[in-house]
Amino acid sequence: MRILLVTHGFPRHADDPAGAFLLALARGQQGLGHEITVVAPHAPGVPERDTVSGVSVRRYRYGPDETESLAYAGTMHEQVLHSWAARGRLLRLLAAQRLAVGRAVADLRPAVVNVHWWFPGGLAVWPRLRAAPPCVLTSHGTDLFLLDRFRAVRAVAGPVFRSAREVTVISSPLVDRVRSLGVAADRIAVIPMPLTAEVFGSSPAGAEVARAPGRLLFVGRLVERKGPEYAVRALALLRARARQATLTLVGDGPEREPLAALARSLGVDDAVSFTGALAPRDVADQYRRASALVLPAVTDWKGEQEGFGMVLVEAMLSGLPVVATRSGGIPDIISDGETGFLVPERDADALAGAVARVLGDQQLAERIGRRAAEEVARRFAPEAIARRFDEVYVRATGGVL
Repeated sequence: MRILLVTHGFPRHADDPAGAFLLALARGQQGLGHEITVVAPHAPGVPERDTVSGVSVRRYRYGPDETESLAYAGTMHEQVLHSWAARGRLLRLLAAQRLAVGRAVADLRPAVVNVHWWFPGGLAVWPRLRAAPPCVLTSHGTDLFLLDRFRAVRAVAGPVFRSAREVTVISSPLVDRVRSLGVAADRIAVIPMPLTAEVFGSSPAGAEVARAPGRLLFVGRLVERKGPEYAVRALALLRARARQATLTLVGDGPEREPLAALARSLGVDDAVSFTGALAPRDVADQYRRASALVLPAVTDWKGEQEGFGMVLVEAMLSGLPVVATRSGGIPDIISDGETGFLVPERDADALAGAVARVLGDQQLAERIGRRAAEEVARRFAPEAIARRFDEVYVRATGGVL
């Protein structure tokens, strides 16, 4: 099958973390014999026609290099909300995206178009392109939470979702949100994104796992929704209870300076370190050297939650015990007490207690880590996820595969 994948975030190179799960999906689909072409925005210094880890990519320009700032940083919505210049760039992006997708459809004649995120990708195929193949629309959560923040946008989102032949979401809590837009339940499938097993699985040949005692790890954007504040607060509680622990935060975002100030105010700044954003292989090394991963995600002021939690899957594949909150799609990944631990949102004491349990019982930590690695290797392998998408594509195309 020839598949056209439309997205506003796809790795610009093999080690780029932006949209890395989509690269894993595309490679899994190639492993099943499909021909994949990706249409994505251009970025400074990146070729317009490219191949990333064997996947063909067409990148469309929406301005000079210095103005192409909307994609890949995870700040598109914030830029557009606060800047008229960014709004102008968005209009140019939407026009260029639609033209690029139309050309790709005409050139390649794909059997199906799989759009990831209804905004901005859905506007490339709605209103319907001439001679367009069936569309499968995949929501990753943030695009649906956008509707809570901007109610008027539902007037556009609803027709986009209803026009898709099939809809997939990355976690079960998102199903009701799609149904509220008028999409029938039998047209919605829950399919998570895959992991990159060769990066986050077993240690490289010749390397030994050296987990540092008491080393806690947080991986993700430093924003309220990810809950890094509660990771710092839990660390302070652990150290106040004479538990020798440290916290490494991997990622960047607007909360970095407030988090550093919080660590100073709690007297744990000497035990907190920031690495900034890292390439996937460097993140994998962090997983192998930690004692536990914490993802204390919360429902933020905008009503947004963690749609899925790919970092949990990555850490679990490496055998690292995980402690997270019952927020958004996280319970879809973790079986509490079996493959990790779940605690309430915004409860630093409960988080510290679960972490202390992991740090204080090596046999428990090893057992949880081993079970988690086996479970996610089975459920989230790229070809396993690609096969589930095949089932959706067959329904969308009326049996073509």
